[in-house]
Amino acid sequence: MNPMVLKPGLGKASGKPSFKPQNTPNAPMLLLIALMACLIGGLTLYMSKDKPSPVIEEGGEKKLAPWRQEKLDKELEQLDNAEVYVLLAREPGKFPCYHCPERNFEIFLNLGEAWRYGVTTQSEAGRYPMGLPVEGLTYRVLFRGPLQECLKQEKLYIYNYALLPENLKRNPPLIRPPGNKRDN
Repeated sequence: MNPMVLKPGLGKASGKPSFKPQNTPNAPMLLLIALMACLIGGLTLYMSKDKPSPVIEEGGEKKLAPWRQEKLDKELEQLDNAEVYVLLAREPGKFPCYHCPERNFEIFLNLGEAWRYGVTTQSEAGRYPMGLPVEGLTYRVLFRGPLQECLKQEKLYIYNYALLPENLKRNPPLIRPPGNKRDN
Protein backbone atom coordinates (compact mmCIF):
# COMPACT_ATOMS: atom_id res chain seq x y z
CA MET A 1 0.00 0.00 0.00
CA ASN A 2 1.40 3.39 -0.97
CA PRO A 3 1.50 6.00 1.76
CA MET A 4 -0.66 9.00 1.06
CA VAL A 5 0.21 12.57 1.83
CA LEU A 6 -2.58 15.07 2.17
CA LYS A 7 -1.77 18.25 0.27
CA PRO A 8 -3.64 21.41 1.13
CA GLY A 9 -5.67 23.07 -1.63
CA LEU A 10 -8.86 25.06 -2.03
CA GLY A 11 -12.19 23.27 -2.16
CA LYS A 12 -14.28 23.83 -5.30
CA ALA A 13 -17.46 25.27 -3.89
CA SER A 14 -16.68 26.45 -0.39
CA GLY A 15 -13.35 28.18 -0.90
CA LYS A 16 -12.14 26.45 2.25
CA PRO A 17 -8.84 24.58 2.22
CA SER A 18 -9.25 20.91 1.36
CA PHE A 19 -6.78 18.11 1.46
CA LYS A 20 -6.16 15.97 -1.61
CA PRO A 21 -4.34 12.66 -1.31
CA GLN A 22 -1.08 12.51 -3.25
CA ASN A 23 1.02 9.36 -3.74
CA THR A 24 4.66 9.51 -2.59
CA PRO A 25 7.44 7.02 -3.16
CA ASN A 26 7.79 4.24 -0.60
CA ALA A 27 10.74 5.21 1.65
CA PRO A 28 11.92 1.62 2.37
CA MET A 29 11.86 0.89 -1.36
CA LEU A 30 13.98 3.98 -2.07
CA LEU A 31 16.45 2.91 0.59
CA LEU A 32 16.67 -0.57 -0.90
CA ILE A 33 17.29 0.83 -4.37
CA ALA A 34 20.00 3.15 -3.02
CA LEU A 35 21.69 0.27 -1.18
CA MET A 36 21.59 -1.92 -4.29
CA ALA A 37 23.13 0.89 -6.37
CA CYS A 38 25.94 1.31 -3.81
CA LEU A 39 26.56 -2.44 -3.72
CA ILE A 40 26.74 -2.73 -7.50
CA GLY A 41 29.00 0.33 -7.70
CA GLY A 42 31.29 -1.01 -4.99
CA LEU A 43 31.57 -4.43 -6.63
CA THR A 44 32.31 -2.85 -9.99
CA LEU A 45 35.04 -0.72 -8.44
CA TYR A 46 36.51 -3.71 -6.58
CA MET A 47 36.53 -5.93 -9.66
CA SER A 48 38.17 -3.23 -11.79
CA LYS A 49 41.08 -2.67 -9.39
CA ASP A 50 44.46 -3.33 -10.92
CA LYS A 51 45.55 -6.80 -9.87
CA PRO A 52 49.23 -7.65 -10.00
CA SER A 53 50.18 -9.89 -12.86
CA PRO A 54 51.06 -13.45 -11.89
CA VAL A 55 53.76 -13.41 -14.60
CA ILE A 56 56.89 -11.29 -14.88
CA GLU A 57 59.56 -11.09 -17.51
CA GLU A 58 63.14 -11.30 -16.40
CA GLY A 59 66.03 -11.41 -18.88
CA GLY A 60 63.64 -12.12 -21.76
CA GLU A 61 62.20 -15.10 -19.89
CA LYS A 62 58.71 -15.28 -18.43
CA LYS A 63 58.31 -16.67 -14.92
CA LEU A 64 55.96 -16.52 -11.96
CA ALA A 65 55.83 -13.26 -10.08
CA PRO A 66 57.57 -13.51 -6.67
CA TRP A 67 54.27 -13.34 -4.72
CA ARG A 68 52.84 -16.19 -6.81
CA GLN A 69 56.01 -18.31 -6.53
CA GLU A 70 56.03 -17.86 -2.73
CA LYS A 71 52.42 -19.03 -2.52
CA LEU A 72 53.21 -22.11 -4.62
CA ASP A 73 56.29 -22.96 -2.54
CA LYS A 74 54.33 -22.65 0.70
CA GLU A 75 51.51 -24.89 -0.55
CA LEU A 76 53.96 -27.53 -1.84
CA GLU A 77 55.76 -27.51 1.50
CA GLN A 78 52.46 -27.99 3.32
CA LEU A 79 51.66 -31.00 1.13
CA ASP A 80 54.97 -32.57 2.19
CA ASN A 81 54.54 -31.72 5.89
CA ALA A 82 51.10 -32.84 7.02
CA GLU A 83 50.19 -34.53 10.28
CA VAL A 84 47.63 -37.00 11.57
CA TYR A 85 46.31 -36.05 14.98
CA VAL A 86 43.94 -37.39 17.59
CA LEU A 87 41.82 -35.37 20.01
CA LEU A 88 41.80 -37.22 23.32
CA ALA A 89 39.71 -36.78 26.45
CA ARG A 90 41.83 -34.75 28.88
CA GLU A 91 39.43 -35.65 31.66
CA PRO A 92 36.57 -38.15 32.05
CA GLY A 93 33.19 -36.79 31.06
CA LYS A 94 30.43 -36.47 28.49
CA PHE A 95 31.36 -35.39 24.98
CA PRO A 96 29.34 -34.79 21.80
CA CYS A 97 28.83 -37.87 19.64
CA TYR A 98 27.87 -37.02 16.07
CA HIS A 99 26.40 -40.45 15.31
CA CYS A 100 24.96 -41.63 18.64
CA PRO A 101 21.21 -40.92 18.48
CA GLU A 102 20.47 -43.71 20.98
CA ARG A 103 22.68 -41.89 23.50
CA ASN A 104 21.16 -38.42 22.93
CA PHE A 105 24.19 -37.48 20.84
CA GLU A 106 26.48 -37.62 23.89
CA ILE A 107 28.96 -40.22 25.02
CA PHE A 108 31.07 -40.73 28.13
CA LEU A 109 34.81 -40.87 27.54
CA ASN A 110 37.46 -41.84 30.06
CA LEU A 111 40.79 -40.05 30.33
CA GLY A 112 42.87 -40.61 27.18
CA GLU A 113 40.09 -42.06 25.02
CA ALA A 114 39.92 -40.91 21.39
CA TRP A 115 37.23 -38.45 20.40
CA ARG A 116 38.37 -37.57 16.86
CA TYR A 117 41.09 -38.36 14.31
CA GLY A 118 42.08 -35.83 11.67
CA VAL A 119 44.69 -34.56 9.22
CA THR A 120 46.07 -31.05 8.87
CA THR A 121 48.85 -29.27 7.02
CA GLN A 122 48.73 -26.35 9.47
CA SER A 123 49.54 -27.89 12.88
CA GLU A 124 47.23 -27.48 15.88
CA ALA A 125 47.37 -23.67 15.90
CA GLY A 126 46.42 -23.47 12.23
CA ARG A 127 43.76 -26.17 12.35
CA TYR A 128 42.11 -24.86 15.52
CA PRO A 129 42.98 -21.14 15.76
CA MET A 130 40.11 -20.49 18.18
CA GLY A 131 40.94 -23.51 20.35
CA LEU A 132 39.81 -27.11 20.22
CA PRO A 133 36.16 -27.67 19.24
CA VAL A 134 35.12 -29.15 22.59
CA GLU A 135 36.28 -28.34 26.11
CA GLY A 136 38.16 -31.14 27.85
CA LEU A 137 40.16 -32.39 24.85
CA THR A 138 43.87 -32.45 24.10
CA TYR A 139 45.65 -32.56 20.72
CA ARG A 140 48.28 -35.23 20.05
CA VAL A 141 50.21 -35.81 16.81
CA LEU A 142 50.23 -39.46 15.73
CA PHE A 143 52.10 -39.27 12.43
CA ARG A 144 53.93 -36.71 10.27
CA GLY A 145 54.64 -37.01 6.57
CA PRO A 146 53.38 -36.22 3.07
CA LEU A 147 49.67 -35.40 2.88
CA GLN A 148 48.80 -38.50 0.83
CA GLU A 149 50.37 -40.80 3.43
CA CYS A 150 48.67 -38.88 6.26
CA LEU A 151 45.28 -39.35 4.59
CA LYS A 152 45.91 -43.10 4.42
CA GLN A 153 46.94 -43.20 8.08
CA GLU A 154 43.86 -41.21 9.11
CA LYS A 155 41.61 -43.74 7.32
CA LEU A 156 43.33 -46.61 9.15
CA TYR A 157 42.82 -44.92 12.52
CA ILE A 158 39.16 -44.11 11.85
CA TYR A 159 38.20 -47.55 10.51
CA ASN A 160 40.18 -49.44 13.17
CA TYR A 161 38.60 -47.39 15.97
CA ALA A 162 35.78 -49.97 15.95
CA LEU A 163 38.31 -52.56 17.23
CA LEU A 164 39.74 -50.53 20.11
CA PRO A 165 39.07 -51.95 23.60
CA GLU A 166 37.53 -48.60 24.65
CA ASN A 167 34.96 -49.02 21.87
CA LEU A 168 34.36 -52.78 22.18
CA LYS A 169 33.09 -52.27 25.75
CA ARG A 170 30.15 -50.27 24.36
CA ASN A 171 26.89 -51.90 23.42
CA PRO A 172 26.67 -51.48 20.49
CA PRO A 173 30.20 -50.43 19.51
CA LEU A 174 30.57 -47.25 17.46
CA ILE A 175 31.44 -47.41 13.77
CA ARG A 176 33.89 -44.49 14.09
CA PRO A 177 35.15 -42.12 16.85
CA PRO A 178 32.42 -39.95 18.39
CA GLY A 179 33.92 -36.72 17.02
CA ASN A 180 34.26 -37.93 13.43
CA LYS A 181 31.09 -37.22 11.47
CA ARG A 182 32.27 -39.25 8.45
CA ASP A 183 34.92 -41.81 7.61
CA ASN A 184 37.25 -39.08 6.38
